[in-house]
Amino acid sequence: MFPVMVVLGAVFVVTSQAQKTRTGSISGHVVDSVGATIKGATIFVHIRHASNEAALEVAGHTDIRGNFTLELPEGGYDVLVTASGFMAGVQTVPVRPGKAKSVTWALKALGCDFPTVNCDTFR
Repeated sequence: MFPVMVVLGAVFVVTSQAQKTRTGSISGHVVDSVGATIKGATIFVHIRHASNEAALEVAGHTDIRGNFTLELPEGGYDVLVTASGFMAGVQTVPVRPGKAKSVTWALKALGCDFPTVNCDTFR
C-alpha cells in the first residue's frame, strides 16, 4: 500500500508544477504626462480575440505609488487604464508562462485648453 501512495504523490507534484507555469504576470506603473504617479487608477483587462464585451473585467487599482501587478493565465490581453481627470490608456500585453512583463502607462490630462497655461506642468 505504501509504494502506491508514493507514486501518486509524485504524479500530483508534477501535475501541480505544470499547472503553475501556465500563468504569468503584468506589472504596471501609471503616471501623468510629467511622470507624477497616479494612485487609484482602475485597471481593466480584456482577453484578446474574445467575442463579447463581458470579457472586459476590472482587474484592480493602482496603489499609492501608481503600481499594480496582475497574475493572469497565458495569452494576450488588452489592458485599459482609467483615472478621473485623465484620458484612458490601453496597451496590448502578452502574458507568457512563468514570465513577468513590466509596462508603464503615461496618461494625459483631460480638458485643459487654457491659452497661456502648459497643462502638462500645471498643478
